[in-house]
Amino acid sequence: MPLKVVIVEDNPLTVRSLAETIDWDALDCELVGTAGDGETGQRLILDRMPDILLTDIRMPQCSGLDMLETLRERIPDCKVIIITGYDHFQYASRAIKLAVFDYLLKPIRNEEVVASVRRAADEIRRRQEARRSLEEADAAHRRAQLVSLLTNPSQRGQGVRAAFDALGLHFAEYYIMTIRLSGNDGISQSALNHLDQLIASRRVSAVTFLLYDTMVAFIMRKTNDDGWRRESLELAEAISAGMAEPVEIGVSRRNTSLHAIRTVYQQARQAMWEAALTRDENSVVFFEEGDHREHASPRIAEFNRRVSALIEKAELTDESARSAARELVELSGKQYSQLRALIAMYSLELRRKFGASSNLQTDAAMYESWFVTSPEEAEACLLKMCALLRSGAEEDRYSLITRNTIQYINLHAAEALHLNDVAERMNVSANYLSALIRKETGITFHDHVLKAKMAVARTMLADPRILVEEVARAVGYSNYISFYNAFKRTENMTPSDYRNRKVKL
Repeated sequence: MPLKVVIVEDNPLTVRSLAETIDWDALDCELVGTAGDGETGQRLILDRMPDILLTDIRMPQCSGLDMLETLRERIPDCKVIIITGYDHFQYASRAIKLAVFDYLLKPIRNEEVVASVRRAADEIRRRQEARRSLEEADAAHRRAQLVSLLTNPSQRGQGVRAAFDALGLHFAEYYIMTIRLSGNDGISQSALNHLDQLIASRRVSAVTFLLYDTMVAFIMRKTNDDGWRRESLELAEAISAGMAEPVEIGVSRRNTSLHAIRTVYQQARQAMWEAALTRDENSVVFFEEGDHREHASPRIAEFNRRVSALIEKAELTDESARSAARELVELSGKQYSQLRALIAMYSLELRRKFGASSNLQTDAAMYESWFVTSPEEAEACLLKMCALLRSGAEEDRYSLITRNTIQYINLHAAEALHLNDVAERMNVSANYLSALIRKETGITFHDHVLKAKMAVARTMLADPRILVEEVARAVGYSNYISFYNAFKRTENMTPSDYRNRKVKL
């Protein structure tokens, strides 16, 4: 986008010369207005908010320096080039105090003005690029932190509110929307960008990221009122209408508790699975529970009843997994879009029933259900889920300190984690915590931190909108080479190779 330029000068010949003889297009600039005195210049500047201002000092009604002094706080980043016939020291001294970029004496030559404008433009673009890089890094870090929170149980005392405060996310209430392209194995970068544009067009405050097969929109509201449902419905309808392909959208209930964020995410996921089961009825489903579920469509009610019956008799055995897979295949009528949703719903209820640790591994197993294309693959998904839940049950036999430490590490994987700080939070010595974790889990504190960071990194690498270098910074690596080596050591491939492999899948 061209930089905006304004000229404030009382000499019409100078204005005409600057406006007509300088090739502003070649400088990637646009002359958006001129004024002949300081007062008119003030109004013009506030109206157009230029990036570069060329102004004289001595003008009718208000001098250029007086004008700049009045406006400086309103246009702090504007590069000001003084063009004047006065070389008095007091003028130059005052110009320096007002952070004037350049001071040119008349008579001026075009090449002199062009050189000054080019230097100003280069500095503006360097600052814009630095600001964009910082904003992108902050956005990636927010996504990494939210991935950690959504893929691990949140509990009080684990610093969840402090994590949100550190990210600068403040709100009265929130809800989560999950969006998936119907029948697709994933969402392309262009589709993700288009979804971002649709969400931004509704003027909602949201952080979006790709989690497995689904775009997740964490939507924040400044007020706590019933307007959220109308807002979310209008947003969902705008997305449905704006996408070239059919979408399945799930909307959670609203919540005010940050510690409930994973539950809210699962509500949105479950609603999205129900949307997949009613594809010919409605692509947008709101999560309901308790008495409200009586108003669900007959098809959904029947699916829920049959899944609940399966869960009632379920066990974490291979035979139970095989039996459930056979019944779910029958229930789906071998319509694999429905079978995928049923496996995900069954897996979620299975997790709830046995109360085993819920983490990125079990979430990833549920994600794999969206690629099921045969009864054999359905069975394999449920066998893997049961095995992971059995493993989670083993972890639940760790001591309370170890469980709390691992949970804290997983929740804060995107932050800088140090043994001394975590030990202080757990009210034990660093040596004791280090020895306890190694004794009970078989790996060190550092290994747990590395494992958690790499889990978040793998999830983020699946999002094509995020540069690999941004992923590194988002999970706490200031040095990309350190991240590269750590990832290659743990995953046996480079971050780029992993990303390319995920794209091919």
